[in-house]
Amino acid sequence: MNANLMDEQQIGQLAVFCEQLYQSTSPSVRREAENVLNNVMNAPDAIDKCVLILERAPNTYALIWVSSCLMRLLQRERIFIRTEKKLEIRNLCLNYLANKPSELYLTQNLTRLLVKVVKLAWFETVGGEFPFRKTIGDAQLLLKRDVTSCSVGVYILSCLIDEINEGSTIRSLVRQRKIVSSFRDESLKSLFTLGLTSVKQLPISAITNDPGRARLMENVLQLVLECLMFDFIGTAPEDSTDDTGTLQIPSTWRTAFTSEDLLPMFYDLAITLPPNLSAKAFRILVQLVSVRRSLFSTIERQKYLQSIMDGVKKVLENGSRLSEPECYHQFCRLLAKLKCNYQLNELVDIEGYDTILDTIAKFTISSLENWHFSSNSIHYLLSLWQRLCTAVPYVKNEKSHHLPLYAPQISKTFLKSRLELVIGVLRDGLDDPLEDISTLHQQLDLLSTVVRIDYNSNCDTVIKFLDEALTAFQNASTLTLQDLTILENRLTWIVLFIGSMIGGRVSFQVNEDNDTQDGRLICSVLRLMQISDARLEQHGCRNLEIGFVYFFDRFRQIYIGEQVNKPSCVYKILSETLGLSEEGMLLDILIKKILTNLRYWSKVKEIVDQTMSLFNNLSIGYSCVRKMSKLDAVKFMLTNHNADNFPFLGNTSAECLKTRRKFYQSLGRILLVDLGEDEERFTVFMRPLTGTIEVLFAELMSPASRYSEDQLKMQTVGLACDLRGLALSLANKSSFVMFFDWLYPKYLPLLSQALSRWANCPVLTSAILKFMAEIVQNKSQRLMFDISSPNGILLFREVSKLLCDYGERLLSLTEVTEENIYKLKLKQTGLCFQILRASLAGGYVNFGVFRLYGDDCHVNAIDMFIKLLGSLPDRALLEYPKLSVAYYSLMDVVTQDHLTLLGNVDNTVLVYILSTLAEGVASVDVTISTACCTALDNIITFVFKRGAKKGATDDGVVQKLREITNVENNVFQQIISSIVHIVMYEECKNQWSMSRPLLGMILLNQEYFEGMQKSFISLQPAEKQPLLAKCFENLMNEVEPNLLSKNRDRFTQNMAHFRRDLNNQLQPNKAQRGPGGMEMSMDDDVYIVVHSARGGIPT
Repeated sequence: MNANLMDEQQIGQLAVFCEQLYQSTSPSVRREAENVLNNVMNAPDAIDKCVLILERAPNTYALIWVSSCLMRLLQRERIFIRTEKKLEIRNLCLNYLANKPSELYLTQNLTRLLVKVVKLAWFETVGGEFPFRKTIGDAQLLLKRDVTSCSVGVYILSCLIDEINEGSTIRSLVRQRKIVSSFRDESLKSLFTLGLTSVKQLPISAITNDPGRARLMENVLQLVLECLMFDFIGTAPEDSTDDTGTLQIPSTWRTAFTSEDLLPMFYDLAITLPPNLSAKAFRILVQLVSVRRSLFSTIERQKYLQSIMDGVKKVLENGSRLSEPECYHQFCRLLAKLKCNYQLNELVDIEGYDTILDTIAKFTISSLENWHFSSNSIHYLLSLWQRLCTAVPYVKNEKSHHLPLYAPQISKTFLKSRLELVIGVLRDGLDDPLEDISTLHQQLDLLSTVVRIDYNSNCDTVIKFLDEALTAFQNASTLTLQDLTILENRLTWIVLFIGSMIGGRVSFQVNEDNDTQDGRLICSVLRLMQISDARLEQHGCRNLEIGFVYFFDRFRQIYIGEQVNKPSCVYKILSETLGLSEEGMLLDILIKKILTNLRYWSKVKEIVDQTMSLFNNLSIGYSCVRKMSKLDAVKFMLTNHNADNFPFLGNTSAECLKTRRKFYQSLGRILLVDLGEDEERFTVFMRPLTGTIEVLFAELMSPASRYSEDQLKMQTVGLACDLRGLALSLANKSSFVMFFDWLYPKYLPLLSQALSRWANCPVLTSAILKFMAEIVQNKSQRLMFDISSPNGILLFREVSKLLCDYGERLLSLTEVTEENIYKLKLKQTGLCFQILRASLAGGYVNFGVFRLYGDDCHVNAIDMFIKLLGSLPDRALLEYPKLSVAYYSLMDVVTQDHLTLLGNVDNTVLVYILSTLAEGVASVDVTISTACCTALDNIITFVFKRGAKKGATDDGVVQKLREITNVENNVFQQIISSIVHIVMYEECKNQWSMSRPLLGMILLNQEYFEGMQKSFISLQPAEKQPLLAKCFENLMNEVEPNLLSKNRDRFTQNMAHFRRDLNNQLQPNKAQRGPGGMEMSMDDDVYIVVHSARGGIPT
């Protein structure tokens, strides 16, 4: 440690600032302290200073801050920390935790810092040993001391497992899996055994009155839980959810799970421990129930399942802990796991199945009847019954599964309890499940399978409830407002339940009795809707309307749409009862309901959103949309889509913009059905929009507008969203040409003018730029104008003018806070990149025309792109994914056909562009990585082609690229190192793309590549060096110094063989000796190679 970094006085001053940061009530004092401490954290020698503060901190606040600071520094990608420094941090943290009892929060911070350092340095060695792995043994030594130290030791171990399992701390997925696999194979099983042994040794009686032992038991249970939640096989969280995945226990752990006392021990703990510890025991049981089936033999599996079910029965019979919300929730999760992992045939075969199923059914019914239980917990119970009922057709067992006895009770209880809950919500102020639409729909979807068991009985019950409520609803004028609200909410639940029943029909299993019942239910809901719509002028119910939309959406999925069988029984009942004999009549009812909702409920966002979603889904199907286009209601919509008929079109709030876009996208699909080249019909359709834009144009030009600036802005935003929605649906040439002729040249300049006038309004600029990004998209070749048409050139000129004018405004935004920079600048910059990319790649403009006739719009657009790129903050491309994708996609296009326009930029700018491509090559996003490889390949190919032409002189960009190549340690050398590292050690999903630029860069930097080979080979064991030299020799075998297609393909094949052979030769966990005598792991070899070429590893 360099003592000159900071003296005791300076450390004391920083400690005071730390105390002010956490304790002061003055915002200005806290702000000043934060600024001082941030300067320390961002200093070049921040690591050394923070380690010194960690060693000599005079108070707890300094320790809390420095531990948090070090954790953030460890996560920074471009900071290199020497092994000795990491080891010093580890030792200091262990010393504090072992010898200086601290407050809980400080213990947590120091432990998190400790385990983070251990993970990052897991493969680093000193003197032939792995000192960081010894942390496990050091923590276990604390278990031999007093209760407090023992608790700290167990806590360190559980945090270490959690940190190793956390994938976000390591950028490289391959390196993460290596660490996980090494830890799993070396240490995890022993820690799991340690946890089980500790649980057995801790007497429950001593926990109740001893807080220290209670804390120890909590940490021990957490240790066991972390072991069971470990990612054994590398399944990412997004691929396997917590509720449906199985626990992939290694086969070497099998003896621990075949022990007869494992499950009973944790069931006993769950019943007898205090509530907070009991919940953790239940969480462990949830994991134990999820253990993969293949771990056991058939006999062992049945015994294990028997033990699970006996424990479930014991918990339900005892019931003492199920009154605690968290324990109840975890037990519901446990029940849901039963059918995830075991077949109904296996459940039926267990001893006492009848009794246990009866007990579970009573528990479910009781849970549904008790409203205070969380809806999230109810979800797990319903998922259990849904999975059980789904498996009924596949049961091959002589024993009865008894589900027809219990499933109807569950579904009927759900409906009855929800009807009774209406009163509790209104009178007792309980949470209303109808307000949480997402959760409600999930529960109803689960129930749709359960309700199909004994369908006739369920239908009779529902129709009985509906008839009673319908009779009362017809006499609603005699009810008080409170009673009417109760009745409407009950009707809502009934309609939702019927929608769930209809949605549960399986299209390939036709049952005439069930279809007849569906017809009865549909008729009942349609009668209710007629009564409700007739009363909308006087009174309406939001919840009931949401229920109708849900019902119609489920009805649409089953009985309307593509490749849906039209059961005669349903239409027979509809025809006899309501005179609806065909699908077109039902569509007419749906469209009229959509019209009604959009008129009467335009200010209720939930109804408008769900109604628009229904309308959008109806407009997607081919046969459905053709039938819709013939309906009078739809024809009315196509010619009268204005704010007078659809009030939500006059709503300019930000929440309504997406709905307006969907509306015009759906109308556009319907319009295209029979539009063809009928310009008159298109003109009629556009009249409402023409009137809107004419009025807006007049108001913008008027010196004395009737509207305020804010009103004009939001009207422009709404118009841009409407036009974007329409443009999204125009997917063929004839329709889009008519739209373009309407838009240009009369109205497009209006949007450009609005963009210039309100350039500082992010809502407006985003809306207009998104519209522009859509109309320049040449999807389905819709922009391939006639050969005599100048429209493509005119469109690009308008785009270039817009980008240049608006780009200047973006460049002027220099003082933007970090919190607002994305909203005010980066988002718009990304949209500008998207517009330019689509314009350049569309293929509808011959860009040589601009140069031929002296038009600078092409050059100006590229120049503005370079200026905008230069104005981005340093880490913007790394921190904002949408901006990154837009930029790298644009670079792919620019380097393909427009590279000569970069000849006027400075070398520093060109190097910066290449460095961004170097960063992108290493991106974990395959889309970005592939685009960067393509861009680099375009650049290298450009240089080679120009150099191969006899008598050709280098133009500007080629000359600059050659100058960059000739510089020592140039960016191309860095890219070579990066690609080689990825090919050798990473997963490399786009190996073909990686090979294309690599060949050209090797040919331009042959000396560097040869030196890198030698450096890498010299780091390996002597016995492997000849084999590795042969691998590199084979990489360039028969590869010629050119970039012809045949030569590229040969190199690509060689690289595939190189990767395979190299992986066979390298053992990833063996340490090698690096420069300066320091031993490094194989994972660090390429890092050493890269930096040795730069004069050693940076300190």
